[in-house]
Amino acid sequence: MQRTRELEPDYFHKVVDCQWACPAHTPVPEYIRLIAEGRYADAYMINWKSNVFPGILGRTCDRPCEPACRRGRVEDEPVAICRLKRVAADHKGDVADLMPPPAAQPNGRRIALVGCGPASLTVARDLAPLGYQLTIFDKDTKSAGMIRSQIPRFRLPEAVIDEEVGYVERLGGVEMRFGTPVDS
Repeated sequence: MQRTRELEPDYFHKVVDCQWACPAHTPVPEYIRLIAEGRYADAYMINWKSNVFPGILGRTCDRPCEPACRRGRVEDEPVAICRLKRVAADHKGDVADLMPPPAAQPNGRRIALVGCGPASLTVARDLAPLGYQLTIFDKDTKSAGMIRSQIPRFRLPEAVIDEEVGYVERLGGVEMRFGTPVDS
């Protein structure tokens, strides 16, 4: 099977409908191929590059990729793409060595992020490896914002949130200040 040409978004629309339907354009065929080979950690990392929190999304995503799945045209049901994301996340093992290394040295730029929800954590995930020093301020005592406060525990266990957010916290260059509301 050929690798997905992920740098050409129009290719998705022509060939990979599920990937085109995904808001993050996650290379669905690529991570399904890796799961089929039993390479769960590699499949998780494919998802991590475009989704930040694959273990969370594997439990909460509304799956826009599945109605677009071509498999649904020839069988009763499409491929359970979202559930496969969860399978990769649950069976990945230790992926700490696969995470981007901390920047060799800070680039001298500092950024303050208000709120420790998905948007700030995504910014931190993208900028910390580039040497930015990031400080995240949040009025709550734990990170993840609405992910933690609005999704019921039967759908998303707190241990999964802690694990997924922990990968971002350990990137280096990320300081989190909890119990620190920003009023202005």
